[in-house]
Amino acid sequence: MAFNDRELNCRDCGAAFVFTAGEQEFYATKGLQHDPVRCPSCRQSRKLLRPEDREESPHFGVYVSWGGRTPRQLHVATCAQCGNTTEVPFVPRGDRPVYCSNCYNDVRVKQEERELAEAEAASARISAAAAQAAGRDAALTERVVAPSE
Repeated sequence: MAFNDRELNCRDCGAAFVFTAGEQEFYATKGLQHDPVRCPSCRQSRKLLRPEDREESPHFGVYVSWGGRTPRQLHVATCAQCGNTTEVPFVPRGDRPVYCSNCYNDVRVKQEERELAEAEAASARISAAAAQAAGRDAALTERVVAPSE
């Protein structure tokens, strides 16, 4: 498809700007179906606006990141295992332990080992129960099939 330069009007400042063939091709390769509505300078100034200065600020929560431009808020906590201070991305509650990265990895490995052992034990119990049931079925079959003399 051949693209031609087109002149568009900016939604914010009303100035005319050229939507070049190269930009149109870029939009098409990225799957963008709509033409830009702001001129390059208004787009740049809009990117630089802080979220609270925009007219269209989101109203759906305090954890809005605007594409990762706001820094993650970290909270200081004490590791329940080693006692070192660490920073976590959530507010620690008193009812659950908080671990530093090293201790969390240790706890996670131990938990995975425990879950694996529990799964193996359950598999062994199921196999034993199946073998026991097969033995009962064989004994019943022998009684039923054996002729009574």
